[in-house]
Order: sequence, then structure tokens, then C-alpha cells
Amino acid sequence: MIIKEFLTDKKNIILILLVFLLAVFSFWHLSSSPATWMDEGINIGIAKSLVTSGVYSLEVSPDNFVAQRPFLITTNYPVLLPVAFFVKLFGFNLFWTRVVMIIFIFLFAGAFFKLSKDLYSKEAAIMALALIVSFVPFYGNGKAVLGEVPGLAYFLLGLIFLNKDFSFKRFFLAGLFFGLSMATKPFFLIIVPAVFLGELYRYWKIRDNFWRRTLTLFLGAMLPVLAWIFSILPNISISGIVQMIGYYSNSYAAENFGQAIIKNVARFFTESTPIHFAVLAFALLFFIFLKVRQKQNFKEAEVILFVFIFLTFLWYLKTPGWYRYFFPAHLLLFMFFPVALFSIFKKKFVFFLILIAFFAQLAYLMSVINNWLYDSNETLRLTSYIMEETPYESSVFIANNPSAAFSLRDRQIYQYLRINPELFFGTDSLKDKEGLYYEYIAIAPQETNGIYGLSELLEGSYQKIYEFGHYVLYKKI
Repeated sequence: MIIKEFLTDKKNIILILLVFLLAVFSFWHLSSSPATWMDEGINIGIAKSLVTSGVYSLEVSPDNFVAQRPFLITTNYPVLLPVAFFVKLFGFNLFWTRVVMIIFIFLFAGAFFKLSKDLYSKEAAIMALALIVSFVPFYGNGKAVLGEVPGLAYFLLGLIFLNKDFSFKRFFLAGLFFGLSMATKPFFLIIVPAVFLGELYRYWKIRDNFWRRTLTLFLGAMLPVLAWIFSILPNISISGIVQMIGYYSNSYAAENFGQAIIKNVARFFTESTPIHFAVLAFALLFFIFLKVRQKQNFKEAEVILFVFIFLTFLWYLKTPGWYRYFFPAHLLLFMFFPVALFSIFKKKFVFFLILIAFFAQLAYLMSVINNWLYDSNETLRLTSYIMEETPYESSVFIANNPSAAFSLRDRQIYQYLRINPELFFGTDSLKDKEGLYYEYIAIAPQETNGIYGLSELLEGSYQKIYEFGHYVLYKKI
């Protein structure tokens, strides 16, 4: 009876179809889609070290772990602990590490829908969710073991609790989720000014409970934030915190911010994904303009989201230009696109426009879903070959592919990881701890800058025994 009543509402049928599509695209070639890259490999490598050695860091050679945790761990325990739990249960398999991310994908989608419905309407929430479900970067970034989607999920859960009447328990939980978001990835520290400005706006409109509300949020947030700080700075000090903040503010060691800003601004007029972002942002600005012109009040959650999106955009401008840096704001912009259209056009025409946008995005998603950038089994094939074709006791040197090192259980693995032009982890030596040349070297030749003498050594002392895609495996002659 309940199911029959549920299905009599066409909106619920559409919602079920969207959930089905979300599941299909999330599980599609999960181990290889998207292709692995360094950040994900570091994260799952830390989870592996936690399970095998009880050390919260990355093992870069036998029993040798990275000591500089603040520079290594940029996605933290709110993601890594669940991943480590799944590794403990199911073994060193990329598929199961990414199942954790699918859980976060559904958690984000549920929180996104709930908050959008609370702020606007069920219709607007379904339309916004449809745009999320058909959006290629949602899976390209969300399925990999990274912090953006989990951080957003925690953030939106906090806003759901904040969007209710005050109670200590409810606001403490809101602060707790905000703190988990900030602990997930340092980028999410921009939640602090966003929430503070949201609270100030509310106090300006409704002069009550500012300090009580703010302090309760602060108490909830401090628990996960302090756990984050102590997890990466066990010997906490002011100089350590300052050094950590300096690194997070410029982790890619950029030297010319002015040039980066000019290039990144130009991208919003010349490249498809930033243009897509700009269209959504323009719709949001028009929505804000209309509400201000009509002298309508904003809800606190809206103000917080506006500030978060704006600060994310500013943060992106000083980066090397990777789209992932504005990806969190890109997802949140979808929440406002349908309601912005409702403020301009009639309801039926808005449905038509959203339908066109949904199918256009869906068509593009289907066209690239098997593209090498989004679906690549290069690392899986490399690790399978090493496990099956090389002696168990042999030493293997792996450059800039920690995802491969993750899958090689109980092997003598030596890693080299170039993080930016000024920072690397592991060893750039071409000899193992016994002073002998590595028996095997696995590299992507185009990504071996910084390893002095590697090319000459490979030419004279090694032979190529395996090559697929970007990766080559050499054996000592």
C-alpha cells in the first residue's frame, strides 16, 4: 500500500530512475574508471600502511614511512579510516577502496537532494539532482579515493541540521559535520568564514542567539578538527602549524600567482568545463540579483553556499588551473540552476530546458565513459604482471605510481613520488637498502623528472620486459 502510494507520484518514479542511473554510472568499471593517479594512490597507500603496520603514513620503502605527514596527508581520516576498514575486510583491491567512495557519492546525492528540497521544492531538487547524475566530473572525481565529494557530503549534512530551529543537540551535530568536512581536506577550511558570514547575516535579520548558536557550532566542529591536527602533527607546535598552513596555501609550489590568475580567468571563456561553470554561475548571480531587487530575504544556508562557492572560485584562480579545484563549487551551482530558471521562465519551459541539459550531459557522459582518461586499466595490468611474472623476493622501484604500490602486497617496494618542483617523497636513489641496483624498475618515462641518472642506467643495465599504455617495466640485466 505504501509502495503503491509512493509510485503514484510521478516525481518519485523519476527519482527512482535517477538513483538507478547513479548506481549504474558509479559501479561502471569501478576498478579502472576513472584512471588512477597519484593523489588517490597516496591516499590508499596510507590506508594500506595503517592496516599492515599500524602507521598513519605512506610506506615508501620496506619499514620506512614518510615523516612529513602535513605535506603528505591532504585527504584525512574522515575518508582514510573507512577506506582502511574496507581494506582490512576485503584486501588490497582497488575495487573495494572505491566502494567506500560510492557510499560517499550516495551520501552526497542524498544530502544534496534533501537540502535542495528544504530550501526550494521537490521539483527543483529532482531537476538539480538530474544534472548532478548526468555530470561527467561527478564520477571522474567522485569515484576516485579523494576528498572533494566526501567533504561536500559532510558539509551539506551540516547545513541540513543548521537549516532547522536552534537546539544544542542539532547545532552540535551541524558543527560536528562541518568539522568532519574540514578534517577531510584542508580546502574545506573555507567553511569557517562561510558559516560565520551566514550567522552574521542571520543575526542582522533576526537579532537572537548569535553567540549561543556560534559557540555550539564551534564546540561541535572542534572535536574532528583537533583529531585532524593531532593525526598529522603528533608533536604539535606553532612552527609546525605555520609551516603546514604555508604548504596548504601553495602545495603546488607556484611562483607567479598573477600569471596563473590571468590564465585561469581566460579559461572561463575558452574551455568547455569552465564555460559550463560560468553559465551556472551567471544563473546564480541573476537569481541573487532578482531576490535583492525584490527585497526578499535569503536563507542562512543560501548565504553560506554563496560564500563557499565564491571563495572556491577565488581559491581556484591561484592554482595551476586543474578543474578539480573548482569542482566542489561546480556541483553546488547545480542546486541553484533550476530555481534561477523558475524566476525567469514559466514552469513548463523550465522543465523543457532542464530536460535538454540533462540529455546533453548524459550523451556526453556516454560518449566518454570508455575514454582512456576516464577508464584505464594500465595500473591493474602492470601490477598483475609484476605479481605473476617476477620473483616474490625481488626489489621493485616504482616512480610516481603509488596506486601500483598499493596492490603489490608483501613485496620489496621502493617508491619515488614527485609532489611538486620542490618536494618529493621516498627515494631518488637507484639502489636499495643493501646498496644494490633494483631488480625491477616500473616507470612512466614521461613522469621521471628528478631522478638523476635514471635514463643512462636503464639504457646500460636494464632491459624492457613489459610495456602497456604509459607504463614500462625494466629488469636488471
